[in-house]
Amino acid sequence: MENNSAIFSADTSTASAKRQIQALQKMGLAGRAEMTFQLSDNLRAITEAGIRYRHPNYTDRQVVQAVLRLTLEKDVFEQVFPGCEILP
Repeated sequence: MENNSAIFSADTSTASAKRQIQALQKMGLAGRAEMTFQLSDNLRAITEAGIRYRHPNYTDRQVVQAVLRLTLEKDVFEQVFPGCEILP
């Protein structure tokens, strides 16, 4: 196995890093892709929950706009939603 220690945190032991790499390799491409999509969905849900917590009066549409405000570059967001003053 090649040396992948540079991609792991300093607090991850070499043995743990090797086990993690082996587990990811065993999952295969489809398994890793599925895990990536699940992580993305989870991050989106956490982001939406944070926005709803900070802005309980936002409609579903405003929550989506706030997520996009965090995700897109400012000039792109303003092109898509001109004049939108939504806060994330």
